[in-house]
Amino acid sequence: MTFACPVSINWRGSIVSREGKRFMIIDSHTHLFPREYVKALKEFGSPLRQELGAKFVEPENRLKDMRESGIDRQVISITVPGVDTVKSRESTKLAKIVNDRLANIAEKDNKFVSLASLPMLNPRDAVDELRRATDNLGLKGIALLSNIAGKPLDRKEFWPIYEQASRMRIPLFIHPTFPTHEENFQAYSLTSVLGFPFETSTAATRLVLSGLLDKMPDLIIVLAHLGGTIPYLVSRIDEGYRMFPACRQNIAKTPSTYLKTMFLDTVSFYAPALNCAYRSWGADKLLLGSDYPYDWVGNLKRSVTTIEALDISNEEKLKITSQNIMKLLKIQ
Repeated sequence: MTFACPVSINWRGSIVSREGKRFMIIDSHTHLFPREYVKALKEFGSPLRQELGAKFVEPENRLKDMRESGIDRQVISITVPGVDTVKSRESTKLAKIVNDRLANIAEKDNKFVSLASLPMLNPRDAVDELRRATDNLGLKGIALLSNIAGKPLDRKEFWPIYEQASRMRIPLFIHPTFPTHEENFQAYSLTSVLGFPFETSTAATRLVLSGLLDKMPDLIIVLAHLGGTIPYLVSRIDEGYRMFPACRQNIAKTPSTYLKTMFLDTVSFYAPALNCAYRSWGADKLLLGSDYPYDWVGNLKRSVTTIEALDISNEEKLKITSQNIMKLLKIQ
């Protein structure tokens, strides 16, 4: 989808053409915990490790913030704890609870676009739920955590799920979860500060080195938080490919070739980091994101103003703020 007319961006978060026509701004990375899901987590013995304010549980409570920031639509998904923190049978039940509610939210208000969760502990159930959530419920993509109860995402047991997603052209949004060796990050509260970006980086690199994208080149992957540390380490990962046979055994090209097919959301409000990702990946692979309603790693207003401030063309800003995600999720 392209727009022929020139565009500009005003400083209230609206992208407009020179003729004054306003285009949408879509936030590709936000979170919502349905009350039904929170209740079921407690019943299954996996309570949340965080306090949830009103903006986390009901979509109506975020509309004012969206208006003030110039955000027209939000892509919503749950985050940690995911549906794999319980027994495998209960995991399937949790996924259905999440997906039914998020589908209902998107159906009632087109300001919200929802991503499904899958019971990855049960790969057969996950394939079935992927079909149900997208074909029957109309969810637009899959929110996937960076490890599944400690299992890395490149385990072959998960490949049938990726094969189905590839066949259906359903994007996989990889969000970090608690590291498998979380005790190493607990001092100084570093779990989400450092543990999460390392998780995303490790998951993406392992998926590439496993040969998954050689087998399934149409698989669409989105990485949260500007890809963790991937933009800054991509050259080092390529050097590993040249140095270590284990890094070459499953793939035919350098890791960066595959990593740069992935999309990165822009949940980083540090201009040098954003510029690094832009110069390495290009505007076609970046998606505006805020991590709302988290208010320290995420920031709704800055998700827009940091893209506005980038020294890139207005046409490229339009891709980042709406066009790319509209293509990816088939948003009308």
